[in-house]
Order: sequence, then C-alpha cells, then structure tokens
Amino acid sequence: VIQQFFLALPVLILAYYLVRRFLLKRGYHPVSGRTFLEDLENGLNSENFDIIQNIESGDSRPGLDSEEIQKIMKKHSCTFDEARVIRQKTKFQSNNIDPATGMPLDPKAVIFG
Repeated sequence: VIQQFFLALPVLILAYYLVRRFLLKRGYHPVSGRTFLEDLENGLNSENFDIIQNIESGDSRPGLDSEEIQKIMKKHSCTFDEARVIRQKTKFQSNNIDPATGMPLDPKAVIFG
C-alpha cells in the first residue's frame, strides 16, 4: 500500500500543477500585439488621447486593445474617444464598479477620502 502511494504521488503532483497552470492561463487574455504606430495608422488617435508621444518616445509596450475599440466604433457608429468611453464603462461594470463615479459597488468596500 505504501509503495502504491509513493508511485501515485508524483503523478498526482504533476496533475495538480498541470491543472492549476491550465486554469490560471484560461482567464488571461493578452492585449493585441499591435504597436502604437499601427494604432495610429488605423486612426486610433485623437486630441484627447494622443499616442504620437508614445511613438516618439520609443514606447515598447503593445498598443491599445484596438480590435475591441474598432468593433465598438463600428457597432455604435461612434468616434475613437466615444468608443474608449464605452469600453471603459463596460470594463467598470464587469468589475462591479459604478461607471458614473468610478466607485466600487461592493458593499464591503472601504473607501478612505
């Protein structure tokens, strides 16, 4: 019985780490691999959200979540800035945050101010 336990233990540990790793990656959705330059070329820039500074400074981060913003622009026939507001309000709502105030809606939230 003890031998069977020690034979099964490595398999169980391996299964645990594989399942855990799979479940953790499942919820992760990376931002599109586009650069700020590609976003600028696609018209995702405005006076209120100027990405030219990012390009000029050599910012190496990935660009905006441009696919989602472009879908919103097409669906709602709106400008880039309006699409960013719609996206942000949607993200707030999905995270239990009041889109109008930016305050958490969780009754257990403690706010200092």
